[in-house]
This record gives sequence, structure tokens and C-alpha cells, in this order.
Amino acid sequence: MKQPPLIESRLRPPVLEKKRYHDLDALRAFAMLLGIVLHGVISFFPNVFWPAKDLHRPEVEVPAVLAAPLEQAGFETPQSVNLYEMVLHAIHGFRLPLFFWVSGFFTTMLWKNIGLFQLAQHRAIRILFPLAIFLPIIWALHIPVGMYGDQKREQVRKLRRESDKIIQQKAKPPVKYDPQSPVDIRKAAANGDLEAIHRHINSGTDLNQRAPDQSTPLITAATFGRMEVVRSLIAAGVDLDKRDQDGSTALLRASFFAHLEMVESLLEAGADPNISKEDGTTALDTVQAPWDESKGIYEWVSEMMGPDGPDLDYDRIRETRPKIAAILRENGAVKGERGEAEADLEGLVMLVFFAGIFHHLWFLYYLAWLVAGFIIIMWLLGKLKWRALPEWLITSPLAWLWLLPVTFLAQMMMDDSFGPATATGFLPWPPILIYYAIFFFFGALCFGCDSFETKVGRLWPLSFVLAVAPLLAGLCLVKSQNDGALLAAFSVVYAWLMIFGFIGFFRAFFSGENARIRYLSDSSYWLYIMHLPLIIFVQLFISSWDMSSILKCLLTCVGTTLILLVSYEWGVRYTCIGTLLNGKRTRNQSMV
Repeated sequence: MKQPPLIESRLRPPVLEKKRYHDLDALRAFAMLLGIVLHGVISFFPNVFWPAKDLHRPEVEVPAVLAAPLEQAGFETPQSVNLYEMVLHAIHGFRLPLFFWVSGFFTTMLWKNIGLFQLAQHRAIRILFPLAIFLPIIWALHIPVGMYGDQKREQVRKLRRESDKIIQQKAKPPVKYDPQSPVDIRKAAANGDLEAIHRHINSGTDLNQRAPDQSTPLITAATFGRMEVVRSLIAAGVDLDKRDQDGSTALLRASFFAHLEMVESLLEAGADPNISKEDGTTALDTVQAPWDESKGIYEWVSEMMGPDGPDLDYDRIRETRPKIAAILRENGAVKGERGEAEADLEGLVMLVFFAGIFHHLWFLYYLAWLVAGFIIIMWLLGKLKWRALPEWLITSPLAWLWLLPVTFLAQMMMDDSFGPATATGFLPWPPILIYYAIFFFFGALCFGCDSFETKVGRLWPLSFVLAVAPLLAGLCLVKSQNDGALLAAFSVVYAWLMIFGFIGFFRAFFSGENARIRYLSDSSYWLYIMHLPLIIFVQLFISSWDMSSILKCLLTCVGTTLILLVSYEWGVRYTCIGTLLNGKRTRNQSMV
């Protein structure tokens, strides 16, 4: 049946013959449940914002069959990767864009069936009410979970240090030394291999060569506290004031990690004490801030650098920082140009847009903004009597010609990451809202197109195959951080390929009515809303267990899901809570 065009419809359009999109119901639930998997893997790799830190963070070597073509294409390929981190990037790269696409599709469907006014009422009940009700509950549950996390974190840190030492003792012997390899000199600087450093110096190796993060051997040696290496490099005439990707010099690194003797040697050799990082911070700024404010930064650095980073002695750092500050002042060091007003403004921006107000429910807040925008736009277009967009512009392959560049521009407005950034503050961060608006409104445009069900996603196997290349290339760029535009391009291509792939996949296998799939679709909203405190608690509880990380991850994800499914069946589905989330259900509809 041909449906009325999107833009020509009025505030109260004709009621359409209702069709149940079972495939898209299941697809929306799939996107929600993937969130449990995404959060279930975070504890197995360094992430400073996640309270659960597992004992095991398994790394695997990148197979040569994958590394070779990537390196031939010019990508810096890491020697090893954490598979759980790869899973997170693979899911995060498309999950919420897919969710917002489905949300836009169903928003248009509701509007065409019930009109704008009732659409606003319906979305307020399904989105704003659950957000207002469950957010305080989530906040309250996070308090005891956070207290428990503080106890477990130190226990796991000690166990991990012991485990790392055992792993290093059992590690394979190093590969044959290659004095011409830039990687070798960086490793020598990090490990304090003075003999290797001397061989590089004598063989004429470029001692100022850059790593992917733009650090030099001198900066690396300063980071790891390799005093003898720093002396040898200074004597060999290296550039003392080279800056890495964030603007740090060797002196800034030595000051931050509180290597007193190294700071003195660098200053005596002529290092500039007033070079600032990209954020305006100088060496003096890094050591004169109150310890209570600075300790969290050191913990963040330790977490992000992982077992390959320096072993930080917080007592030594706390005691040495004032001495370094005094030496820097004696050598003319001053505070950075960044004023208090600028710092206050940045703090206000972080509070308004990025403070952890909405936790994992921030997507509901963004969805409410997008629905409000949809209502306003449709009302205005109805008044102006604008005609609908040509269908070929939405469902034909030509859609790629405008979808990719528009999404790319939105991705470029965010930090260098594979997929969208996340902001959970009081107001939505405009670049993120614009990014998700593209997917939401494209989904809205797809509803009502006669060719949607025959064209969009029909080549879903090819979409999945093609998505592998931008995923792998994007993950390489995430590690090297040396080309933000290319990373954004791969992120955007991957997101759209996965979206079209899953649209076709679910249409092929889930278009028919299935009571069990429908039950899971209904329950997915409750499962996602309530899963976060529970999954973190489970992760913390088993974080110190010495067992396979795969089993632990399965136990975390499956255990959390089963517990919440039981709670949904017996405490939610047939109550006022279930009515609020999914509409009224009766007991004889249950499949449990």
C-alpha cells in the first residue's frame, strides 16, 4: 500500500494501515542488548572511567596475515592487541547509530498513525518518565557499588603486578637486535638498555626520531625514569625540547613523574623550563598542583599505560614534587599562560556537557531532544507545505553520496576516536547531538518509502564483509593517533556498512512474528536500564579470580542478563513499570 509522503502530511495525518515491523523491533532490542556486552568487556582492558579492573587483560599478537596488508597500506600496526578492546570498538562503532536510526524510523511511523500531539505524549511516557524515575535509582545503586570497587581495585592492582612479573619471566626471548630499527631505540630507551643506546649513537641512528605518538627516545627515557639513558642522549647532542603529540617535552615528563636528578640534568643541559603542552600546562604547573587533585591524574596515567607503563611510587612522587617545583623556579620556570578564567570556563564546559549526570541513560536524554526537534520540524514543514524528498535520494545507492560526507563532518567535530564520543552532562554536546541526528532523521525518512524493504540492506552479506577493512584500519589509527581525518572516514564508513548490513540481516531472519523474540524485545528496555550497577558489581566480585577471561566475560554478561530477565518476568512485565516501558501485558502472553 502506498503511504503518504513524509513532508506533505499534516499535524494529524490519515491513519495508516498498521504494520508490525518485527525485524526492526528485534533490531532495536539487539542494539540495546549489545550494550550489556559492550559494558561486559570493559573491565578486561585499561579504562580509567570504568570502576571494575579485572586481573586479566589478555593481549594477543597481531597475525602476520593481517599485519602485512595493513602495513603495506601504510598503517602503523600494533604488535599485540587486546581482543576485548577490539570488541568494544567494533560494537561502539555502530550500535547507537543503529539504535537512533531505528528510533527515527519508528518516530515517523508513530507520527503518521497518531499525529504530532499524541506522538509527543507517547514519547514523554516512554522516554522522559523512565529517565526521571530510574536515573535516581541508578545513582543510588552506584554508591555501594563504587565503595565496593574502591576495596577491590587495590587488591586487583597488587595481584596484577605479581602476575605481570611472572608473565615477563616466562616471556619469549627478544628478537635479534636491529640497530637501524626506530622501534629498537625506543624500546632501549624504555627498558634502560644503555648498551643498545650506545650502539645506536655510534652507528649514527637519528636520535630525535619520532614514534607514532611523536615522542622521541629522550622523552621515552624520561617517562620511564632511565637516568643513564638520558645522560647518554644528552651527551650525544639530542634536541632537548622536542615535543610529543600532546606537547610534552622530556623535562615536562621528568617533572611529572618526579625524577629529581633527571630534571636537574636536563636543566643543566639547557632544557627550556617554560615550554607548555597543548593545554597550556608547563613543567611547573605539573608539580605544584595540590596532591589530592593530582593523584587521580597519576592513577589515570597508570591505568592507561597498563602493565607496559612505569611502576608509579605515589609516596616518592608526592614527596619529590615540591623539590622539583623549587628547582624549576630557581631556573626561571613560571606558570603557564592559561589563566584561571580560561580554566574556569573549561571546567564549566566539562560540567555542563560531560559531567556523569545521566550515566548510561544519556541516550534517552539525547533521544528526547531529537524527538522534540522532529516534532518542531514536521510542524514547520507542514505549515510551509514542503514536498517530500525524492525516494531515490533515500533508498538508492546514491544516498551514500550525501550520507558519508555529512556524517564525516559530524565525526570530525569530535575527538579522535573510532565511532562517536560520549557526553553525559546536563546539556547534550552539540557535535554528538548532530551526529546522532543524522542517523535519526535518515531513519525517519526511510519510513514510508515503498522501496525501503526491497533495496535498503538487500546486500547485507557484502556489507558485513566490506565493514572488516575500515574496522581494522580504524583500530590501527586509534592506536597510532596520527591521522584524525582518516580515522573519522573509516569510522563513518564502518557505521553505515554495519547499519545497512544489520537491517538486511534482521529482515531476512526476523521478519516473521516470534513470541520469544518479541518477549526479548519487550524485556530489552528494562535490561538495559538496570544492567549497569549489576554488571559492575559482578565484574568487581570476580575481578580477582584467576580463571579464563573468556569464562569471566561470559559469566558477567550471561549472569547479568539472566538475573534481570527473572526480575522482568516476576517484578516488571505485568506491573505498572512494565506498562510504562512497553505498554500493558497480561500473564497469558508470557513465554517464561
